[in-house]
This record gives sequence, structure tokens and C-alpha cells, in this order.
Amino acid sequence: METATLQYSPMEHQTEALKLLQNVRSHQTAISRPSKLGLKEVTTNQDSSAAARTIAEKARESVITQLIDILTQLLTVEEEISHSSFQDLRTFLRPKESIELRNICVRMAMSDSDCQKDRDLRDLQDCLKAMVDSLVSSLINMNHPWAIQTSRRLKEIYLSFPEI
Repeated sequence: METATLQYSPMEHQTEALKLLQNVRSHQTAISRPSKLGLKEVTTNQDSSAAARTIAEKARESVITQLIDILTQLLTVEEEISHSSFQDLRTFLRPKESIELRNICVRMAMSDSDCQKDRDLRDLQDCLKAMVDSLVSSLINMNHPWAIQTSRRLKEIYLSFPEI
């Protein structure tokens, strides 16, 4: 099984991670929809803590949605890099970060603990930021309009990360 993992390209790992995240989001949305009746009946401390969990779940869903959007944008940029005429740019797609991203998404898909989910979201964001940083660092020294434009797009992506 280890051999099969090594045969994947970084973008394949990222695409797999994106699919996992989309499944995590759709699963959380399906299980966290409270009934309107249930929210109106909040009267005890125990019930209000259930409402607070619902708010936390909604916040997690929002962050996951934003990170899915960021990963989608990052995949688009990396696809453009892989199709570029600059051979040097293709080496910027680092498999280690992509494997780490996929592993975090697998963990998220299997996690039941809210505390673990929050930790995984932070890890996911840190991994995505590292990927963006890595690409920006690789492009910054190139004096070509395409590299400069791509660098700007990556900086915009970096600025769009949600606060966790």
C-alpha cells in the first residue's frame, strides 16, 4: 500500500483531500441541522449547552467551507503551474505537503471528537498556509509576469484564510 501512495502526484493527493473535505462537510451538515422546534424549547442549562454545540458545529462547517474554497483555488493555481512552459515551476509542487494534507483530511473524516475536529481544522489551515507559502517563496525570485501574477493570486488566497 505504501508503494501505491508514492505513485500519486501531489495534485492527486490534494484532489483526494478535497473530496474527503467535501464529504466531511456534507456529513456534518446532515447531522447538525437542528429542528426549529428544538431550538424554541431551549429552557434548561443542559439544553442551552446543546444549542452552543450547534453554534460550534455551524462555525466548523463555515471554516471547512472556506478551507475547501481555498484548496480549490490552490489546486487551480497548481494546475496552471503544472501546465506552464516553465519547467522549473513544476518542481514546486511538493508531495510531502500534499500527503500531509490528505492525511489530515482522512483524520477529519474519521474523527468523532469535537476537540479533535478543532485541532484538525487548525492543522488543515496550517498545512494549506504552508503550501501557499512554499509556492510564493518559489515564485518570488522569478522575474516573469506570469510568476508575478501567480504570486499575487497566492497572496490573495493567503489573506482569505479564516480565523480559527
